[in-house]
Order: sequence, then C-alpha cells, then structure tokens
Amino acid sequence: MKERSNSKGTRRSYQRAVRFPIQTEIHYRLEGTEDWESGETQNVSRSGVLFNASELLAVNTALELRFPLPTEIESQAGAILLRRGHIVRTILPPSSDHLGLMAASFSDLQMLPSGCEPPEDC
Repeated sequence: MKERSNSKGTRRSYQRAVRFPIQTEIHYRLEGTEDWESGETQNVSRSGVLFNASELLAVNTALELRFPLPTEIESQAGAILLRRGHIVRTILPPSSDHLGLMAASFSDLQMLPSGCEPPEDC
C-alpha cells in the first residue's frame, strides 16, 4: 500500500489497482459524440486503462471507451465493455513516428453481448 497526502496535508493509504499488460483494440469517443476513434490498450485494471492514440486529448476530457472484456480481469470472455471515464494523464510520443499514450480512469460500466461489432451497432 502507498500513502498519499491530500490538499490538507493529511495522509491516507490507498491500494493501487492491479494492472494487466493486455494489448487489444480499443474504441473511444468524446462523450456525447458519434464518431469512434481506435487505439490499442497497453494495460488494463479495474479502475482504468492505458492506451495509445494518434491524437492526445486534454486531461479531464470525458469520454466513452469500448473494448473486449479481458479474461484476466473477469471470466465472461467475449463480452464487450462500454465504460465512461475521463483522461487522467497523457504521455507524449518519443518521436513523430510513434503514438502517444493516454490513461483514462473509469467512472461507469456497461457490459455488451459478445459479437457486438462495429461499435455503432450496440
């Protein structure tokens, strides 16, 4: 467990969610829009996801994320997760021929049936 100080200087302990190094396709869009963008996850946890993207979004941007349910996290293989969240961190690419990374924290969850493709069909 790690300790973290809040703005009042008091300390509290928290346990970071276990991250699974899962690389799978992810679709994401700004909350309230229709067009989906694609990327690839780098790691996934119960609380968020790190994924690559061709265009980085601003921190605190609200978005929807859609990706297959990793069997390492849950046993219902084949289901699709539709999550709401927001960007908590961006990582600039090391060079122009690489993609940047974005970390999103989850705030809401909906599970879609297996085979729900493409994203706009569900």
